[in-house]
Amino acid sequence: MKCFSLLLSGLLAAFGAAAQEQHLSLDSAWQYARQYYPLLKQQQVVDEVTALQLRNIRTNYLPQVELGGKATYQSDVTSIPIKLPNVNIPTPAKDQYNVELLVKQTIWDGGATAGQRGVQLAQQKAEQQKVEVELYKLRQQVMQVYFNALLWEENIAARKQLLAEVKQRMERLQAGVDNGTVLASQVDLLKAELLKTEQQVYEAETGKRAALEVLALLTGKTVNENTRLQLPAAQPAQSTALHRPELQLYRYQADVLQQQGRLTDTRSLPKISAFAQGGYGRPGLNMLENKFDFYYMGGLRLSWTLWNWRYNRTEKAILRQQEQTVAAQSETFELQTRSQLVQQSAEISHLAASLEKDKEIVTLRKNIRTVSAAQLDNGVMTVHDYLSDLHAETQAVIAEKTHRIQWVYATLNYQVIKGY
Repeated sequence: MKCFSLLLSGLLAAFGAAAQEQHLSLDSAWQYARQYYPLLKQQQVVDEVTALQLRNIRTNYLPQVELGGKATYQSDVTSIPIKLPNVNIPTPAKDQYNVELLVKQTIWDGGATAGQRGVQLAQQKAEQQKVEVELYKLRQQVMQVYFNALLWEENIAARKQLLAEVKQRMERLQAGVDNGTVLASQVDLLKAELLKTEQQVYEAETGKRAALEVLALLTGKTVNENTRLQLPAAQPAQSTALHRPELQLYRYQADVLQQQGRLTDTRSLPKISAFAQGGYGRPGLNMLENKFDFYYMGGLRLSWTLWNWRYNRTEKAILRQQEQTVAAQSETFELQTRSQLVQQSAEISHLAASLEKDKEIVTLRKNIRTVSAAQLDNGVMTVHDYLSDLHAETQAVIAEKTHRIQWVYATLNYQVIKGY
């Protein structure tokens, strides 16, 4: 029964430790950061603003109702300077008053409403794409912090391995000191190295902790020492086609300018509307009746701007210049991006070649350190020389781990530069 209780306690402890340990992949970190980033809410705001503006645009084809009135005093009025027997021709009063209700209905606006709608939808896409550009920058930031934490993690592991080796050598040399066959100063050298290495481990742990805290801020998730970061698989370059969100933004901005050009064209087209007008005033429509009266009228109205001092032509010229500016920005960005791809490709090749050498160097350094440890135990090598070989092995291990992580980062960064 006692054995069963101990076994159950061990299983519960192991389960608790496993439950506390969290796993976080780079893809998950990207998704969490995107969902948590406050700027993502701006896309919803853009959609809501666009919906309101489109609703306003639709009112162009709804009846417009206006109420107006005026009171005037004239220096002269219409009169008939003819006197006829037994005929009294009234003269209108010089003070006149009227209140009118006007209803207007657009029948054809030359395509202006459709043009406004096209501009608004194009601007919506451009504004949303601006958010995507900022979110893409966030992807790069998350990746840098993530891999920085991985580098610190490997540094800590190598330093702890060095600590274990130094402690083991100290125990063996301490036995020699107790027997009088080894000088105490040799053990002191190892103690000093032990303290120095512990300090380096603490510095590395501080660096990793800072990286994890930044990662927690970016993702909105709990990321701490219990979080296990997974090294992503390398992604070799398969194509050089660019899919950056910035390029799509330039295309959307060019489309906005084209839609504005189409809207400008509608200003020179005829516009037809219907109207109905009713009012009350003095005089009414009959100018010869000098009294307050109701009146109404209705009909069709045609308006056509035949000459506007080349305003449309100038506006189109401005838009063409702006399109050329956007095209130049797009070409410049593409050139810079391809230049970065060339540099990143060279970095990938360099790191791949370094990894091949690193494996050989680590193997050789381990062999040398093993021989040095045996010589130290046999008293034919000083602690100083042994520590030199041990440091060389540790640096070789750190270099190999660092280059491997940097190589994976470089392959992923190539994809990020190219665009997903």
